[in-house]
Amino acid sequence: MGVFRSLFLFLTLLNVAFLGYDFYQGGHLANDLVTNVQTLTPEKIQGHVLTAVDNIKTLTPQQVASQVNVLFDHLKNVNSPADLFKFKSGGAAGLVEMEGNVFVLTDDNFKSVIDGSKPALVEFYAPWCGHCKTLAPIYAQLGDAFAHAQDQVIVAKFDADSNRNTGSEYGIQGFPTLKWFPKGVSSPEGVEDYKSGRDLESLSKFIKEKTGIRPRVKAVKSDVVVLDTKNFHEIVDHSDKNVLVEFYAQWCGHCKNLAPIYDKVGNAFANENNCVVAKIDADTERDIGTEYDISGFPTIKFFPKGSNKEPIAYEGARTEAGFIEFLNKHCGTHRVVGGGLDDSAARVPELDELAIKFVSTSDKIAQEGILKKAEVEAKKSEEKLASYYTKIMEKVLEKGHAFLNTEKQRIEKIASKGSMTESKADNFKSRMNILAAFDKNAKPVSKEEL
Repeated sequence: MGVFRSLFLFLTLLNVAFLGYDFYQGGHLANDLVTNVQTLTPEKIQGHVLTAVDNIKTLTPQQVASQVNVLFDHLKNVNSPADLFKFKSGGAAGLVEMEGNVFVLTDDNFKSVIDGSKPALVEFYAPWCGHCKTLAPIYAQLGDAFAHAQDQVIVAKFDADSNRNTGSEYGIQGFPTLKWFPKGVSSPEGVEDYKSGRDLESLSKFIKEKTGIRPRVKAVKSDVVVLDTKNFHEIVDHSDKNVLVEFYAQWCGHCKNLAPIYDKVGNAFANENNCVVAKIDADTERDIGTEYDISGFPTIKFFPKGSNKEPIAYEGARTEAGFIEFLNKHCGTHRVVGGGLDDSAARVPELDELAIKFVSTSDKIAQEGILKKAEVEAKKSEEKLASYYTKIMEKVLEKGHAFLNTEKQRIEKIASKGSMTESKADNFKSRMNILAAFDKNAKPVSKEEL
């Protein structure tokens, strides 16, 4: 407690000195503070407190440490009250935005961060660049791997398309360009171009070799099924499964770049029983590689369900969105980037039409007739939640149209708690989709959407 008491006393004295110096220089900071306090209301105070709490919740220990380090770096240069005012007038330029554990640099803060006090790897990128988007998740993992050593090495990114002054100074002509700033270097002289692989292993190895700092790479949960010679045909030839297979080699740089993206695709389809995302090391398992004429890495093939297992070559974009669009088309699924479901998931065109008719009339006899038709359609449908249409109709007949809002609020309340399995989240999203059909202004989904 003695340390915190001393720190509190130091900050108090620092604030008194700061206010006194401001008054001495003819400023009105103290008067302004008093005026602001007088205008405070309980509502304003509550609003400020809630905003502060929300901001604190988003901070990680590494981000707090980073900002504290920046502040102390500035305090090292404070030799007089005038220096305090220089620090204050610098505004937010000295503070650096963090994206995860990656420093986000701009023309304004570049030189204050890349000041030679510690080595840094900087990615010069453009938001529209496809290769930059591919590198983004890998670079974020790199920042995480060295988060424990942010006081010794910097992993940073710089939008050289929006901030062209610094980009021009360092001769950036293509994206992404990665440059290494050794300790003591804060200008273009002495900066090294990074020319190795753009996978996590290569980037981590490079920083380790330059600094001696060991990366702490977190294990990423993956739902990608790992195949080998023994289980390949058992899984791929399954007649009830659609299977996407990546044929890769461990030494392949493009495969390493694809790995985090492919893991996200696997995670997105983890709850889809008929759509499997898999991979096989075709360099090690050469019999399989030879069987399917694999001559380059990565090669990606889709094996549709059914008796005809003739593979389809995947030639789309090697992005999460590209893979998801392809699999939705061929598997009949409704996934979105990030792993959730789209608004048409669980909807049935014929039942949508009956739901719209059901809520468009208040005649109970007519509604009962619609319910009977819905029961027939639900039995014919392969959709697991088709019977939810009929359950809603039964509840509306029993409790009135107000049940629809009650049910929506119930599901939203449960879903907002956040602590649920992915399958539960899918279930609630599907139910909300079906409830959306119970609106006289709704449009039934088309078979093309499904």
